[in-house]
Amino acid sequence: MKKKQRDHDEGVESAVTLRLWKYADAQKVVPYLRSLTQSLREGWVDLRQAQEQVRRIEARPGRPDRDSLIQLEEARRELDRVEASLEETMHEMLELSAYCVDPGAGLAVIPFLKGEALAWFVFDLFDASGLV
Repeated sequence: MKKKQRDHDEGVESAVTLRLWKYADAQKVVPYLRSLTQSLREGWVDLRQAQEQVRRIEARPGRPDRDSLIQLEEARRELDRVEASLEETMHEMLELSAYCVDPGAGLAVIPFLKGEALAWFVFDLFDASGLV
C-alpha cells in the first residue's frame, strides 16, 4: 500500500510504503519491537529530562555567569545527543512500519489489512505477549 503526498510549494513528491503485517509475522518480530520500544521509552524519558535541565538553567534569575553558560552549553549538547539517539530508534521502527503512539506507556502500532480496511495491531511493552 503506497501513500503519495505532494508538497505544492516545492513540487516535491514523496512516497511512503507501508508494510502490512500478518499476525504470525508480527508475533515473530515482537522481541525486536520490544527492544525498540524499550529504547524509545528510555530515550523519551531522557529527552524530557534533558529538556527540563535546559529549561531550568535558562530560567535562572539574573544574568548568567560563566559557570551557568558552561552548564547550559553542556545541557544543550546532551539534549542534541538524546534527540539524535531517539531519532535513530524511531527510524528503525519506521523501517518496520511500526509507529509509537505513546512512548511513556510503551505503546506502538503495526499495520495490517482486515478485509480491505487498514487496521492496527497494538504492541504493549508491559504486556507479556506484546501484541494485545
